[in-house]
Amino acid sequence: MSVYKPKGGRFFIYDFERGGRRFSGSTKRTERRAAERIEDVLIKQAEREAELARRIGAQGRREEPITMAIAAARYFEEVGKHHAAPKTTERDLNRAIDWFGTEKRLEAITDEEVSRWVAERRSERVKGRPNAPLVSNARVNRATIDLLRKLFARARKSWKLRFHAEPDWPAQRLRERGELVRELRADDEARLVVALPSGYRDLWRFALASGQRLRECFLDWSQVDEVAGTITITKKGGKLHVFPISREMRAILSAQPGNRVGPVFWYVCRRASIKHRSGRQYPVTYEGMKTVWRRTAKRLNIALRFHDMRHTAATRLLRRSGNLKFAQQLLGHADIKTTAKFYAHVTFEDLRRALDAESPMESPMIGHLGPRKA
Repeated sequence: MSVYKPKGGRFFIYDFERGGRRFSGSTKRTERRAAERIEDVLIKQAEREAELARRIGAQGRREEPITMAIAAARYFEEVGKHHAAPKTTERDLNRAIDWFGTEKRLEAITDEEVSRWVAERRSERVKGRPNAPLVSNARVNRATIDLLRKLFARARKSWKLRFHAEPDWPAQRLRERGELVRELRADDEARLVVALPSGYRDLWRFALASGQRLRECFLDWSQVDEVAGTITITKKGGKLHVFPISREMRAILSAQPGNRVGPVFWYVCRRASIKHRSGRQYPVTYEGMKTVWRRTAKRLNIALRFHDMRHTAATRLLRRSGNLKFAQQLLGHADIKTTAKFYAHVTFEDLRRALDAESPMESPMIGHLGPRKA
């Protein structure tokens, strides 16, 4: 062991080398034995990382076959950690490793193995819910077929791996019902205004006004250009999206505390914890907002996801404007077909009203359409 306590220091410092890299830092421990245990854990972790890096390099040089574990680790490092929900990607990759095995060669994965994995996943139930339903076909597709297809595509295009019999991805996908578009009612909106805590309420109101996804609503003031009246966010896939600040959004932003530096949305802590002190302000977090939303919606018996605020914003804009292009621009859809797929019901309602307005039954010419007198 190589821990030591610097002169005048309180904590022991670890200092070692593995895989051509030097690791050094505080153990946050004042006793030598405890510090040595910390260093031992860090050494083992560094050795695992060094071995992983060696194998990735060897497989990149075609000295070793690309296994499932190495492919997943490499994919996450190059692509997955930049996803909108990297923890979900990492969890799904680990499930794939558990199913196929760490040493399973990527090119050896067959349609039959993929089918059995899909069958097992679709028999699982949603965790953390009483009388939980089965996991939806859409979720199974995202976590299995779509994940593997992206992994294989990365290996084929970027790592130049050849597959003699790649699984038939379209045939493996489960049939999906299609996304259910649900809209927030005015009376439920009024109840949420009262029930949601300050800070969380402002972020929810911004989501409802802007139509952006929950993760995209955690703004930093550097993203807000109050002079130009625009907000710039990063969408899924790393694409930048700029949209105008409406009067409602401006009112929400103007009411936020602080000096226009750092996070936009803050809340006041009401219950002290190890990390937080009562009465102090802290930035609203993604997990915190999800928890507050879930508890509040359950208490008010509002059967809506937070994502339904995005649907509500787009639906309201469509009803006001009748312009599908406006909704596409607000939501940041690359293809207007995506917007039409989920919001065609709104334009159909407008069409029905237009047809009813021109109905022959209400026309003054109705008398000329009747049977002729003998």
